[in-house]
Formats: sequence, structure tokens, C-alpha cells
Amino acid sequence: MMISRETDKEITQVRICGRDYNISNDEWQPLYIKKLAEILETEIKNIEEETKIVDNYKLLILAGLSISDRLLKIEEMKTGSNKLAEKEIEKLNIEIEGILS
Repeated sequence: MMISRETDKEITQVRICGRDYNISNDEWQPLYIKKLAEILETEIKNIEEETKIVDNYKLLILAGLSISDRLLKIEEMKTGSNKLAEKEIEKLNIEIEGILS
């Protein structure tokens, strides 16, 4: 851990896709930042193994989407609703009504 001279904020260094990043966040503790980076790096490696993609940018995007997908599913389980499915059903109902009328 380092302290930024400009902001006096604690900086945590993490390595993602072979590159070092200095992260500073008022709400996150250094160990939490490292855990987040570890989750992202693990997801990237899993996708890389499954897809054989070597482009780090694509891997980061796919990992972000995958993690976001899991988060959305957890939120839907917690609330007991599936807003995306409800919207899709609503669209299909409108299409069916249009066809039948």
C-alpha cells in the first residue's frame, strides 16, 4: 500500500491481466480492493480458458458482463422478481395481440 502525495489517500496496487493498477477509493479497504481484483482476475482466467480469447480488452468486457449477470440474478432472487422477463413477456403479449386483432 502507498499513500498518494497529491491526495493523501491510501493507494492499493492490484494486478489484472498482467498489468498493475493503483486503486484508491474512500469506501473500500485495501483488502477489499484486492478481493475485488482477485474475483475479476479469476473470472478473466475462466473465460480465457473457455473461449481461448487472448485480447485482454475483450476478456475484461466479457468478465464484467459475466459478473454483472450474476449480480442481476442475485438481485432478482432477493426481490423475487424478474423485471427483464416481465418486460419481455409484456412485449410478446403486445405482439400476440397485434397478430390476433
